[in-house]
Amino acid sequence: MLLDFSFDWRPQRVYETYLFNLPELEVDVPVILRQDNLSVVVLRRSPDAIATLRQAGDGLQDPASNRSRQPDFAVNALRSRDPEYFIAYALGTDLGCPLAIEADGLREICSDARYDFAGRARASERDFRNLSIPDYNLGPESKTLTIRP
Repeated sequence: MLLDFSFDWRPQRVYETYLFNLPELEVDVPVILRQDNLSVVVLRRSPDAIATLRQAGDGLQDPASNRSRQPDFAVNALRSRDPEYFIAYALGTDLGCPLAIEADGLREICSDARYDFAGRARASERDFRNLSIPDYNLGPESKTLTIRP
């Protein structure tokens, strides 16, 4: 199993842009999309989820994302351009392993790092950053996603 994590999951060649055709997204059900070796997590959030994330603060390592990596448009409580959609690289920030989807958030598969649905790191014995947010744009009617790494 350790051999699986000896590979660098990031693209061998970084392209100028990546274009994803988005599936029909169920509300509050994250999906991980892959293109080449680039993986992103995409989530369409409900109004209730948005309200809950805006109130969250306790139990998070960096709730205001002061130490996190995100474009200027994502420096907000929801860490997104549009409150309804959350988009992040699908790599954890503790050991850099891929993410798994859990009922109440995301988890790095090779460590105890856990994240809420705004990509904010949950409190832990170890210190790690919030998930990295790419520079992205959603196309008309949120049918496409363009990532600029």
